[in-house]
Amino acid sequence: MTESPQLVNRARDWIAKGRSFHYQQLATHRRVRRLGNTRLTFTTGQAITNVSAFFVAGSTGSAGLPDWAVVGVLLAGFLGGKFLFPVPVSSIASRRGPGDVVSRSAIELDSMNPEEIRVYENNMVLKHRLKDAGELGAAQALQRQREAARTAEESAGLPTGSLNGLSLVDARAYSAVAAQHDRLKRRWLAYEVDPQLQFDFPAMSDTAFPATAAMIRAMRKAEQARLEVSTANYQSAVAGFGDALTVAEASAGVP
Repeated sequence: MTESPQLVNRARDWIAKGRSFHYQQLATHRRVRRLGNTRLTFTTGQAITNVSAFFVAGSTGSAGLPDWAVVGVLLAGFLGGKFLFPVPVSSIASRRGPGDVVSRSAIELDSMNPEEIRVYENNMVLKHRLKDAGELGAAQALQRQREAARTAEESAGLPTGSLNGLSLVDARAYSAVAAQHDRLKRRWLAYEVDPQLQFDFPAMSDTAFPATAAMIRAMRKAEQARLEVSTANYQSAVAGFGDALTVAEASAGVP
């Protein structure tokens, strides 16, 4: 009798995990395709699952198994595809997706991240039944974004691919913040390596002074934000570092 509640709780956990996985799949962008000029849409995963189920069902029928087993395999393939590779909610093909999608200019595309650009491209193709998406400018926007991200990564000393999720606008902003960050670090480092500055302003190297300690904490926070790949957070942290450095200099008597 004690096993019954445990089985119920375990079943509830499985159902909860299944729902969580399905919601995650719904939020994952994947390309949605249209069958010819019909209104029937599907994902690549659904197509592969259904075709695989069709061949398995054919083998099942050839093996002499009952018809209900064949139908069960087909149904499992259909439902499995819907569960594992659903039409994402970002697609206009989804009942829960956007009702419409409008054309975007190059400037608007440059403010979108790569995933948003791909969603836009797929939605426009579905809406207008386009065979060639070249005129949408999405491919060109993605290329511009990749180049901006690569340039920002090189200037910030980040591993390749670190900024791939940013829009072109954010990637360029990140690069500008990184340049400002480097200038602030050089400004502070001068008090550490220049003997004359060390002699004139010893407080700038002494964390016993509250303003200097606060500046060091702000500098470490900016270094951490540099690796988090959030332009807004990084910009805020670098601005805080700059303010703290200015306060520390004033407290140390730097003119």
